[in-house]
Amino acid sequence: MKHLFERTNTSDGNQPLTVKRANNSTAPKSPAANSSADVWIDTDGEAVILFDNTLPFSVLRLSSGEGGLQVEDISANCRSVWGIPRDAVGGAFDRLRERIHPQDLPRVDGILAWAIEKRCEWSATFRILHDNADEHWVVARGLTGLDRNAETWIVMVTDINAQISAFASLRESEMKLRALAESIPGAAFHSQTDTSGRETVNFLSAACQEIWEHSAEEIRRDPGLAWRQIHPQDVSGLKASLKQANESLEPWFHQWRILTPSGRAKWLEGRGRPERRPDGTTVWSGLVLDVSEQRRQERELRRLAEHDDLTGLANRMVLNRRLDDEIALHRDDGGQGALLVFDIDGFNEINDVLGHGAGDTYLRTFAERLLALATPEDLAARLGGDEFALLLSGMESEADLGAAMTRFSERLDQDIRVKGTTVTCSVSIGGVLFPRDGATAEEAMRHANIALSEARNSSPRARAVYAPDMTRFRDRRSTLAGSLRAELARDGLDIAFQPIVTTGNGSHSGFEALARWTLDGRPVSPAEFIPLADETGLAVPLGTLLLRKALKRAADLRAAGHPPGVISVNVSAAQIRDPDFFRIVEKLIAEFDHPPEALEIEVTETVILGRWAEQIAATLRRLRQRGVRVALDDFGTGYASLVHLKQIRVDRLKIDRSFISNVDADPGDAAIVKAILGLAEALGLEVVAEGVETSEQLAFLRDHGCVLAQGYLFGRPTPNERELLDYLRSPPQV
Repeated sequence: MKHLFERTNTSDGNQPLTVKRANNSTAPKSPAANSSADVWIDTDGEAVILFDNTLPFSVLRLSSGEGGLQVEDISANCRSVWGIPRDAVGGAFDRLRERIHPQDLPRVDGILAWAIEKRCEWSATFRILHDNADEHWVVARGLTGLDRNAETWIVMVTDINAQISAFASLRESEMKLRALAESIPGAAFHSQTDTSGRETVNFLSAACQEIWEHSAEEIRRDPGLAWRQIHPQDVSGLKASLKQANESLEPWFHQWRILTPSGRAKWLEGRGRPERRPDGTTVWSGLVLDVSEQRRQERELRRLAEHDDLTGLANRMVLNRRLDDEIALHRDDGGQGALLVFDIDGFNEINDVLGHGAGDTYLRTFAERLLALATPEDLAARLGGDEFALLLSGMESEADLGAAMTRFSERLDQDIRVKGTTVTCSVSIGGVLFPRDGATAEEAMRHANIALSEARNSSPRARAVYAPDMTRFRDRRSTLAGSLRAELARDGLDIAFQPIVTTGNGSHSGFEALARWTLDGRPVSPAEFIPLADETGLAVPLGTLLLRKALKRAADLRAAGHPPGVISVNVSAAQIRDPDFFRIVEKLIAEFDHPPEALEIEVTETVILGRWAEQIAATLRRLRQRGVRVALDDFGTGYASLVHLKQIRVDRLKIDRSFISNVDADPGDAAIVKAILGLAEALGLEVVAEGVETSEQLAFLRDHGCVLAQGYLFGRPTPNERELLDYLRSPPQV
């Protein structure tokens, strides 16, 4: 009878021996006929152990008797497992026993004693110490058999050190993976879904407690705990995203809302990648994050990106986007809408007088009023500064738009209380119909601003609806602005002198210097280019150039032997509030050797009443101390008071031509002129009447004590120096 021990493959890669009984007819007669790890035991009990390789296990036969355990035979690779050569073992089991780790030896002895007593198969896992103190983990398995009236075992001792190391590494990797999963700001998961749709959660990190307020173990037992928290409106979308990823095996990404057991609403974000196994099971690995704070920040960023932070109204970007949509809508349905832009008149005065905090309060109140005018279909927006807009989604006609603008103006022009002070609100409005006058958002906005500019230029609280002529006017102004800038760069503008004479005999007193500009052979009216210079930031260089040309012309006339008298030069608000203005005047006076008392600076009432009044008054006082004269131009047309006249301390008043043109026929104009003359006499001021064109006007002025006058009756403005010299040689008699 023979026992055949054959290798059978195991999942751990080792090749343990199993017993197989075979008859003599099938047993091989030589080692060459056998596999390299088979054991044959012949019928006489003599074992032939054949090992031609170095596999990590050792086979031995143990027997037990009165002398204890004896090693009857051991395989040739004894050293690789036990750490000692085969010859050193002899027949003593103690040589092998002493190689067993001391901590494991009591347990192994107990197992062997139990096996001897019970006469049964046994197994044990323990460590073997090699000479270099290396520990080798092994598994020993004993198969019982009766041989020569003694208890015997065929024992296979397998070195599992590699498996133990691999297991330890795997465990360490798993621990690291688990630690990594716990450190991720979200719930890491590993789950699988079988072909029937049943879901099994294999792993879920502890962060799930923070998200769903349930432990990982609770959700693993019942995944429905997480599903039942999903917002009803988001369930179908989440299921659809999972189904799509499950079918396509593409990476999964989705966001949804939940309501936790404590009542907290959260936004979650899921990411993962599904994989399909051969049996049809889908394995998922991924992460679920709480993105509630991220969503809140995104909403805040969107609000900041789309709304004005001060007033909460929509900003320009949102308005343009909505405007494009409305234009496209009405282009399709044949209707029309309207865009209104608003500018608060004199808003800078509020900031200057009451402070920027009061200005912000004013703007918020204005925004609330504007929002109250809008219907749910309309859009109120702040464009920046004190400019606002209102998009009206439906507007039947231009007449309806005009009526709406009037209604809005009445509501917005009501006074506003700011810091206990009542502030008058005045707003200018420009409007445009689209798509009639605005085929795109950009065009509609441009045309609305053109209309607003027209309104502002006319008067406070004005309203204007865009018309194509406004664009032509705006285009001309744009062209003029570019040309004016180029003209100033080359000192191209000219100066004209108009005589100022005494009314008694027409004797010469001085000249008023007036700007003249010829563009492409045609004169450009000062009434057009001087306000344009103010609007485009060219007022200071223009005024400086004219002052220089006026003093140079005066110097040329003096050099020709004909002193020109007092030269009166108009100065803009921007020019006189320039910190360098006084220095510029002094420099030019010195450059052209012009007597300070022969220079007169003309300012208008609107200049001395502006928010720079204090600074301008101080500059004018310095000029008067230097000897330069100061005149108040266009007196009677503005809002100057006696207090301002006292503060400014001017030398001369100039009566506006609008009162002179009918002074001899209109009792009202006559009364105003006489009042101004009386006031000037009381204050010790000179008076110049402007725009005198007839003898009757001159006679009225003479009769009522007006000493000085200028107008076409005495001479037209001329830039021609020869004509000026001829005039000075022989002034016309009047």
